[in-house]
Amino acid sequence: MAHVGATIDNPLAGESLTFVATCEDGSATLVCDIATVAGAPGPPEHMHPSSSELFEVQEGAITVEVDGVLHVLESGQSFTVQAGMAHKFASHPELDGRTRVTFDVPGRIEDQLVTFSELARAGRLSAEGRPSMQQVAVTFSQLTRDTRATVAPWAAQRALFAVLAPIGRLRGLKPFYAWGELN
Repeated sequence: MAHVGATIDNPLAGESLTFVATCEDGSATLVCDIATVAGAPGPPEHMHPSSSELFEVQEGAITVEVDGVLHVLESGQSFTVQAGMAHKFASHPELDGRTRVTFDVPGRIEDQLVTFSELARAGRLSAEGRPSMQQVAVTFSQLTRDTRATVAPWAAQRALFAVLAPIGRLRGLKPFYAWGELN
């Protein structure tokens, strides 16, 4: 779904993401350059069970929070979030940024990134940038080894997905969308 050089925008997250290396194009890692607008919230707290995530700030600054500790990263600095660690990242409150992000074991993370940007582009996210619970269930039931939310225990999420994902699929929701697929 993602190819080297492709750029996707997520206006709700204040991000523009350009793919530098993708699994779709044969890379073992996923590498993205993410341009962020000052004060943009970034994604909610999550974790990647199988992949570490390396943030390398090329311009400006971002914030990365791991285990309640906030790290401010400025141009030239890097930070690795180890696999299995709950984290969130966001734009610096006062500075735009450009950050290279590398996933060492990406699984379907590139499909997830394209899907949520496409949902935002098509107006299918809330004002806070969140999809419907049915869409979450349909998509995240396919990402169990790649990305997990941290808002509830994993067992509770799996139970919720078991109930809501079939309903979402019956309503025509797909786990992944290509860029430009939705109206």
